[in-house]
Amino acid sequence: MDTRQTLPPKGSFQNLLEDIFRNNQEAGILYEDNGVTRANGFIKSLYEKDGKHWVQLDAKEGMIDIPIDTLYAVNGTFTSDYSEC
Repeated sequence: MDTRQTLPPKGSFQNLLEDIFRNNQEAGILYEDNGVTRANGFIKSLYEKDGKHWVQLDAKEGMIDIPIDTLYAVNGTFTSDYSEC
């Protein structure tokens, strides 16, 4: 039986992102950007802007700012409603 790690319904990646940032670990992220998009890199910043929480990722493509509420997965942990894999 295959299992995967998921957040509880309406859960947030905030604590996981903070742990990855604090431990200077690489992050593998799936997020919504006109379709499911993948990014890998080191978290440079976690911040709030215009009432939303954001993660700034230093990825191969350069710096990417991603709204946390658009994330589907972080380092193998998925939102409970993501069903693509």
